[in-house]
Amino acid sequence: MKKHILEVILLTIALGAAMPAFSEQELKYMAYNFYADPHFSETSGKFDSFLIDFMAEKTPNATYWAMANFSLDVKSEKTQKAFEGIKGVHGYCGVQNSDRKVGIISFWESKYKKNGEDMLLHAQRIYPEGHSKFAFEGEGTNCIQPYEWVSGQWYRMLLHSWDDLETGTTFAGLWFLDVKSGKWQLFSYFNTLLYNSCFIRGISQFMENFYGGDVNTNCNVERNVFFKNMYVHDHEKNDWVSIHTATLSYGDGGGKLEHQKKFGGHSFGATEEHFWGLTGGKVENQAAYEEAAVKREKHTIKQPEKPELGAPKIAKLSVDGKRKNVAWDFAEQSTPQLAYRIKAVNAKGKVVFEKAGTRPEVRSVTLPAMKSDAFKVTLTVVDVFGNKTESEFQTDLYKAATKNVAKN
Repeated sequence: MKKHILEVILLTIALGAAMPAFSEQELKYMAYNFYADPHFSETSGKFDSFLIDFMAEKTPNATYWAMANFSLDVKSEKTQKAFEGIKGVHGYCGVQNSDRKVGIISFWESKYKKNGEDMLLHAQRIYPEGHSKFAFEGEGTNCIQPYEWVSGQWYRMLLHSWDDLETGTTFAGLWFLDVKSGKWQLFSYFNTLLYNSCFIRGISQFMENFYGGDVNTNCNVERNVFFKNMYVHDHEKNDWVSIHTATLSYGDGGGKLEHQKKFGGHSFGATEEHFWGLTGGKVENQAAYEEAAVKREKHTIKQPEKPELGAPKIAKLSVDGKRKNVAWDFAEQSTPQLAYRIKAVNAKGKVVFEKAGTRPEVRSVTLPAMKSDAFKVTLTVVDVFGNKTESEFQTDLYKAATKNVAKN
């Protein structure tokens, strides 16, 4: 037994001696960034939606996985009139590990002019309510909140834009799907304040080690990412387009200061089914490693021509008799709601109430005072993918009244 323990100790020492170690100076640096630039040549360059499946197995602290760096169209006549000279609106979204697992969506501020004066446009956070300003590498508005994603598990992210019925402006929102459980979650959405807008041009990805400080957050530790099933819903073609080719690369993010220097290993590639990137970890000779490293490379994966989207499924529709509150819930694996319409008719078939909205989080509507409690409510829901479903609720008085009419 003692001999076996001694052999293990000697082997461990030998392996440790063979493995290169970072110097004290090198341990001050962060890991390199990994980048992916998908090819959108088969699209119109305008998108209502962007879908991507992602997974990370090595997920140390101080890591950000950006699943979509995006831009919004500002060329409509109404937008240009409201925000004279505006050049663009840009943002990013994904997941982070910074002492806790979180999701994030951010919009940079944009410059424009009003009556000759310089102004700033900030997207307004609608859901969830709360503080949304940030100021670090630029300024803007965002939502960072807990999202308990699990290392080594696949997730789907949806970035979607739509014109809101109430404001007439373009909203942009973020949803996550736990692929294993089939459960969607609305993360956040914003009023961009733009008109007739959508996402445009390229939508890119990257993985970043955004601060160092110790051996558990810097270039000493490896971090990785896998992604696949990228699709856009083309604004002009009104159809889904598969995005299956991407140019992969690595870089230092353009940092000029000493503490922004990047170090360690970096590699990327693709299998038939997914793209991948890996950064961090010591290499034998950094200079020689950089000299031999592949800087950029194009890869193509195989995936279905159209995404598997699912369907909206209303589990329950109810009406509180006293408060006249209409409420609804969805089945566990339903696709997410985008728009809803409530219509109430009396026993004579006359519409006595109707309300519609494009607010993904709304699950109840209060009916106004009515002359009679004999009415039927129809709920129509359209999900984020444009699929429609309906559910109906009839009060007992409505059933009785319409039953009597049928008999007569």
